[in-house]
Amino acid sequence: MSADATIQPSALPAEDHGRDHVSPADIALGVIIGRTSEYFDFFVFGLGCVLVFPELVFPFADRLTGTLYAFGIFALAFVTRPLGSVLFFAIDRNYGRTTKLTAALFLLGGSTAAIAFLPGYQTIGIWSCVILAAFRLLQGIALGGAWDGL
Repeated sequence: MSADATIQPSALPAEDHGRDHVSPADIALGVIIGRTSEYFDFFVFGLGCVLVFPELVFPFADRLTGTLYAFGIFALAFVTRPLGSVLFFAIDRNYGRTTKLTAALFLLGGSTAAIAFLPGYQTIGIWSCVILAAFRLLQGIALGGAWDGL
């Protein structure tokens, strides 16, 4: 044995590129899923404002007024987007972008699903309007959080 203290190349730890490296295809898939869910939400809610909400959530008003009320609730998502961006920026700094995007997309999906199962005015009265507005606010917060992360 020699007294040479050189380290052989095979003794050096191998670099792990598998976990930290994200491929462009994975990034593209995340962007496609995020944007598709966002635009699906706007498309479906816009259709609901014209076809569903005036009759189920606002039957106490005439058809035109109910549609205008529904579009007022539609606008709430645009108002709360900056708030969502600020809230999710804090999550991004503390927990990372992956956690932030996951939380934002789950909040968006959960709010959208909750709107789908929302009882109408005939069942819970004016609370259907209030709950619809609350879920739309949550959608806006989620969209604000997801927008700056993709």
